[in-house]
Amino acid sequence: MNDEKWKKVSIQEQLRAFSIVKYNTKFGEKKNLTDCECFIIMTGMRAENYSANGNNTGWGTNNFLSAIEKTNKNVNVSVFLLDNDAPLEKQAELVARYINQLKKKTCCKKIHILGVSKCGTMTVALLKYLTELHLDKLNIMAYSAPYLGTVFASPVILYKKVDEVMGKARKKLVKKLIPDFKEIKPKTKREKNLESGLTDILKRKHRMVFSQSHMDYDISEVNGNGVPKQHRNRYDKKYLENMFEEKTLDMLRKVKFTNITTVCTDRTLKEVIVTRNLYGVMLYLSSKIIFDKEPSDGMVSLNSAKYIEKVCKENGINISTKTILDGHHDICSDVRIIEEIVQILEKEIGEK
Repeated sequence: MNDEKWKKVSIQEQLRAFSIVKYNTKFGEKKNLTDCECFIIMTGMRAENYSANGNNTGWGTNNFLSAIEKTNKNVNVSVFLLDNDAPLEKQAELVARYINQLKKKTCCKKIHILGVSKCGTMTVALLKYLTELHLDKLNIMAYSAPYLGTVFASPVILYKKVDEVMGKARKKLVKKLIPDFKEIKPKTKREKNLESGLTDILKRKHRMVFSQSHMDYDISEVNGNGVPKQHRNRYDKKYLENMFEEKTLDMLRKVKFTNITTVCTDRTLKEVIVTRNLYGVMLYLSSKIIFDKEPSDGMVSLNSAKYIEKVCKENGINISTKTILDGHHDICSDVRIIEEIVQILEKEIGEK
């Protein structure tokens, strides 16, 4: 790792790199049986999104629980909470270690893993750390994973893009209102401040949800040019560059892996407005403004999310691919998308 802190990390620091919230409830008519299937959700949530006793299922996890309950299957649910500072590679290794222990248990008949966004890339990164024992138990799914990175983890590039877009939008609006308008004199300082006001708000909102740590910078666009120089020590360049090494490709041949993608459309906008999904509205606008004509879910381009399919095809590997129509990136805020993912999951869940 580039970060010296994680080159000689202690066991204590490793254990703090992620935590697990386990839900004791088993669903289904036979929920009192010892045998069950496990569903692990990784959505990049952090410990502070939960209450101390784990009762607050925040960030849409309760929507997952409700959707799974409708299937009437015997499933145990747990959620990984990620640490802000730990490199994604290190967290992937720790998750794999947990899975290796879980698949040894005879009462665990199947392990379903859903990784969303950055955690979708982790479902691939953890493959090389898995032991060969009981690989047939694994059913791995990745939703909207930025295998080639995302501009939203690249502030230098993103903010430049925002400035360009807002500048063009201002000129277009003025031209429409005043066709003969010409900027003769230079803008005053007050006018410049007014013009940059909206872009500053957008940047400030981004900084509020962006941790400026390994957890986010590691999925910066592959060349790393979007990471500010003062934060380069929080960026693992090799994480995405080495995503599909030989060991990983070999494991992709041996496990059940489903890549799930989606893109924002005009139907997405109608749906998120009707359901009053503010996150969905913002992601739709982002898909139109930031990604312009490139298909995206508002945060990850379709090209980046489908890159694993291209790699697997080139290497003669068969993986399952699914497309959710008219979706967006923030899966946890949309019940319909969650239910569609649970339907994909349900086909893999056996009757116990």
